[in-house]
Amino acid sequence: MTAKDYQLKTENNRLIFRTSSFKAEKSSVLHPGVYTREFSSTLFASAVCILAYMSTGLPGIKPAIVRYIILIFIFVIALLAAIKYIFKERYLEVDFDRSDKSVNIVRPGIIGKKIEKIHFDDIKSVDLGNKKFVPENIDGIKFVQKISAQHGSAMPGLGDTEEFITLSLKLKDGSEKIIYAGKVDEEPEIPVNEIRSFLNV
Repeated sequence: MTAKDYQLKTENNRLIFRTSSFKAEKSSVLHPGVYTREFSSTLFASAVCILAYMSTGLPGIKPAIVRYIILIFIFVIALLAAIKYIFKERYLEVDFDRSDKSVNIVRPGIIGKKIEKIHFDDIKSVDLGNKKFVPENIDGIKFVQKISAQHGSAMPGLGDTEEFITLSLKLKDGSEKIIYAGKVDEEPEIPVNEIRSFLNV
């Protein structure tokens, strides 16, 4: 994540905010340097090939080169599909529209998108906040780190406290909608003043 990991643009009476950093949650124990989108997609495509080989008549196809060509074709298709649809980077988009005084929050899902509409009058404020995740089982974390180090696959940061700074729309009913979450140690830029100015809150 960079210091500025969002897009903010104005179109006529609309302010459009788009970011991939919208979840304030503990990082996965799977090291992000290893389990990238490409690597996860490769594992998925390999599993699809194995399943196709075991559940179809591929073993009986001769000559063997034909089997290899079919498996390579399946692997490529599965890999591209996984990168594009399953392990793709997901974005949250917030469309502030002055013309009808509404906010459309478009949240990505595994299949399709969820759209939530909020009227300007229902927004109480645009606030900055923070969320902190403190490791609970320190002894367990140390044990995992020790075993990982012995196998030459250290897991740096596994026991670190993670703190996020959040940008939320506070509603008059007491609820909030988090539209941005960035790690504090990376000093993220946050367009809170631009959004407040646009909404006049």
